[in-house]
Amino acid sequence: MNDKAQIYTLEGLMAAVLITLTVLAVAQSSVVIIPQTENFLEVQMKQKINDALVILDVTPDTTIENNLTECVASWNTSTEASYGKNQLVALDKQLAIMLPDLMYNVKFAYVENNSVVVKNTVFNGAPTENSITANRLVALSNSTVNSYGGTWVVADDELKVIEVRLTAWHV
Repeated sequence: MNDKAQIYTLEGLMAAVLITLTVLAVAQSSVVIIPQTENFLEVQMKQKINDALVILDVTPDTTIENNLTECVASWNTSTEASYGKNQLVALDKQLAIMLPDLMYNVKFAYVENNSVVVKNTVFNGAPTENSITANRLVALSNSTVNSYGGTWVVADDELKVIEVRLTAWHV
């Protein structure tokens, strides 16, 4: 029996085990980064359109031409937007300034006669499959509607709550 041959065999096996463990340790400790730019862009766009609605809602009258409450209160409830015929030009104008790189539609949802009514107020085309929607609630009183010339039917002792739905997408 040749002792040197057995030692070389054991040395080779130990080297193979050591190399295998080293490769395994390096592979498990490394971080594989998969780009998730699509998710990042969706989150960024959602934040952008949420911010646009919040800014329009809380900004004082002196800062912008019309805030969100004024736009909602002044809307003629018997009309609905279609492509190229937006019903709220002031709201469309403000959103175009705030969201220059996005296409968007605005809908109002409200309860009338115990059913939910959803109407287009700004319509710039059909949204794509990657569209994002942000919502904001606006409460209207009778005095608010009267001061802005709207056609909402609101009793003196109640509030009308309208959900403003802003759907935006990249072109």
